[in-house]
Amino acid sequence: MRICFYCNLIEFKPKGNVLQFFILLRALDRKLAQLPESERQHYSLECVLPFRFRDGMGGFTFQHIRFFQANDPHEEIIARDRKKPYDFIFIRGRNEAVKLLRMKRSLSSKLLFLAIQYNLHDPYIMRRLDYVFRHSRVVFFQTEPNAERYRLYQLQKGSYAPEELLRKIQVLPQFVEPMPDLNLRRSPSDPLDLIQAGVIRPRYGLPVATKAIRLIRKDFPDAKLRVLYPSIVGKYRKQAEKLLRRPGVADHGQKSMWKTKEMIVKSGIGVALLYDKTEDRNPSHSYLSRILEYMGLGVPVLTTRTVGNLALLGNEYPLFVEDAYDIAYHYERLTNPSYYEAMSQYVKERGSRFLADEGVKSFWTVLQNEHKRGM
Repeated sequence: MRICFYCNLIEFKPKGNVLQFFILLRALDRKLAQLPESERQHYSLECVLPFRFRDGMGGFTFQHIRFFQANDPHEEIIARDRKKPYDFIFIRGRNEAVKLLRMKRSLSSKLLFLAIQYNLHDPYIMRRLDYVFRHSRVVFFQTEPNAERYRLYQLQKGSYAPEELLRKIQVLPQFVEPMPDLNLRRSPSDPLDLIQAGVIRPRYGLPVATKAIRLIRKDFPDAKLRVLYPSIVGKYRKQAEKLLRRPGVADHGQKSMWKTKEMIVKSGIGVALLYDKTEDRNPSHSYLSRILEYMGLGVPVLTTRTVGNLALLGNEYPLFVEDAYDIAYHYERLTNPSYYEAMSQYVKERGSRFLADEGVKSFWTVLQNEHKRGM
């Protein structure tokens, strides 16, 4: 089975889309390593990128995936397929998939497309998504709510039978890498801090979090809000930098993936706020990828009640919040060691299916099933 992977990443940065792509590849690399040599030799996994990936970047090392740099990745993929045909071509990014199909429509029988987001109220986006869907083998969505919404959309259009939609629409969730140091634990004597990690955007509630730490510090003066971020959305920078200078807020800037994990565990309480006021409450934007990090590490997370978070944590999750006062209230509850441990175990159990080696199993099954169908 020959597979080519492509995502339009301009450079390596320790941030969402880059990490998610490489975590997927790393999980597949480990999957291949587990196979007997006689079986592994039937697989060839390649990745085409616009930049040169050097083994070890960001802590990612590979044994069984070959990387190729190309100024024009689409031309490179077509040339490589012509020289030795691929069974599948996996593309992350709607515009990239559209471009490849327009350059060579016959590749549609090999195309595995990962749809990150779509807007039912935007005709331009839906035309392009529908075009890729028609001309692809399988389309993956990152959450079941998002996949189900698109299934219903296609059912209403009446172009596909329900059985075909169940086969062709699959879920490839975001993954998190397991910690290499399995003994990393938070001691009950460690200070209990809030931590908010990830890109800083207006809808991610930094003002709410900074107000919350001010309220918390009235009763717990040593508490801190630790903020880690690879970037700040341009127009929001001035306001964000002002918030990051407030008392009780520790601005840690950008850290590596592994250092971020360590700081999450040591801080003790994750914050993942999402206030979506857009017309199309898109399930693909209804949780933050960092919430999976908190869950996988067994760190209780204070988060807003969105479609995505309900799917992740369950309707009865007791740590949903709306505002700064909710955060302060739950912080105090989590200072109780027995309650903290109960919440830690709850999120860890819910998050175990998003650890990369576990999460990639369904993707591997789809590959095997589709390969058999092709044969």
